[in-house]
Amino acid sequence: MKVVVFGATGETGRLLTERTLRAGHTVTAFVRDPARMLIVHERLRVIRGDVLDPPSVERVIPGHDAVLSALGSTARNPAPVLSEGVQHILDAMERSRVRRIVALSAAGALGESAGFAIGNAGLRIFRMWLPQVYREHRKMLDELRRRELEWIAVRAVLLTNGAAKGRYRIAIEGIPRWGFRISRADVADFMIRQLTTDEFVRKMPATAY
Repeated sequence: MKVVVFGATGETGRLLTERTLRAGHTVTAFVRDPARMLIVHERLRVIRGDVLDPPSVERVIPGHDAVLSALGSTARNPAPVLSEGVQHILDAMERSRVRRIVALSAAGALGESAGFAIGNAGLRIFRMWLPQVYREHRKMLDELRRRELEWIAVRAVLLTNGAAKGRYRIAIEGIPRWGFRISRADVADFMIRQLTTDEFVRKMPATAY
């Protein structure tokens, strides 16, 4: 498949790019600063652009089969890359008839339950500490739900830089009980698998160990 990766220079995005190439796909990395893309591969093309600039998004989507998004929002960088940036991606996909998008999101953004008291307390603290971040994720998820595209939103718990285990739990409603964390590598592998399966189309699976 020919895949566009948004957020390819972030911690999760770099892993997503590496592992998408390893899976045999051809990748276009859409980045604001190409100098930050340290991966070199014969099936990798790096395109400079800004997800908040609709024309640059419009130019990169045609000719691809699917989109992977590891875009994120932080307290330090409150730019609306999820609420507005993903909207630009979806608009461009619809115009170019690209159907599949797999987007990374945050477990807890919908106010869902962790299934146990300590986990729920932790989610409440994070939502109070980072209200803008969770608001951005919620707006992105609401935007995805309005579309007739083949979208999958992967709701991850606390991300770590550990090695992939290849074993984790999935919950469609809520969050896997007692699920505190998951590695970026396992999340990347799960997202890549969604490119070629319809199991979670128009669903929001949460991932955790």
